[in-house]
Amino acid sequence: MKNNKKQEIIDLFKKHNNFVISSHVHLDGDAIGSELALYSILKQLKKDVLIINQDQLPEIYRFLPNTDKIICASETSFSYINNAVTGKNNFKPVLIVLDSSNLDRIGNIFLDISNFLHIVNIDHHSSNSYFGDFNFVQPKASSVGEIIFNLAQKMDSNIHEDITIPIYTAITTDTGSFRYSNTSAKTFNVAAKLVTSGAVPDEIANNIYKNAKLSSLKILGTALSNLKIDSTGNISWTAITRDMLADANANDEDVEGIVDKILSVKGIQIAVFFRETPDNSIKISFRSKGSYNVDYFARKFGGGGHPNAAGCQINGILSDVIENVLKKLQQENIF
Repeated sequence: MKNNKKQEIIDLFKKHNNFVISSHVHLDGDAIGSELALYSILKQLKKDVLIINQDQLPEIYRFLPNTDKIICASETSFSYINNAVTGKNNFKPVLIVLDSSNLDRIGNIFLDISNFLHIVNIDHHSSNSYFGDFNFVQPKASSVGEIIFNLAQKMDSNIHEDITIPIYTAITTDTGSFRYSNTSAKTFNVAAKLVTSGAVPDEIANNIYKNAKLSSLKILGTALSNLKIDSTGNISWTAITRDMLADANANDEDVEGIVDKILSVKGIQIAVFFRETPDNSIKISFRSKGSYNVDYFARKFGGGGHPNAAGCQINGILSDVIENVLKKLQQENIF
């Protein structure tokens, strides 16, 4: 379980010429921002680079530069992807996996992982399994975006807007607009450098937080109308079914941020958001305040994340999953 040094990762970037960048399913701002920033950094080195993700790019991030370069595997044939990966000269590229605690998190993208020369794992989750041939895991970093920025500085990259805007997006979304406990003095220092180099905070915030569709507001209203507080008075929770999404003419992207809303209730220490997925499983998001470690709890269900923000996915009937998760959470004796 080796964690490589920063210079070893940089040397690998400089040594090889063909790269594929990927990240986890259910893409978020850190995943996308980090991918796009690293894409621009590697292109400065005249490298051949592809970005391939399982899931479609969420609409709110389409303002970011170079999003047209992202390949969505769920909308593309495997033969096309494999041909793109191997290239005309059958070179084996290096696969760089960002913001993923294990390799399975990237989903069903590649038919054969042996198509790659090396796997590079760059992450900031403490639950990371060190699955790469090269691992650069920094749990104290606010986001993978912050890690990518530090690599870019060490590489003397030209830090222009194609890098600053995605990285600022990565940091601001993964820190909850600098509200979460993963925000440090180093995080603010990086943010200041990004702003100095071209990132405009209010423009980025407007694109992410002030560009809501009517459907997302309707499904938020549904979630809030079904909000419940458990018997301890410390846990808030709500759930969204496929029927509720259909009634609001909403999609899975529209539920973003609901769990943070229900954590804001006075006196609540932990918020839990349950959502039925298209494949009939239940996606669960956890948020907490202070020292309540939801990452530790999510790992019991095969998930993970950060101390104050984590998640997991469970197969089962929604009502049964809700009952089971809440019962186990109350048994933690954390209140």
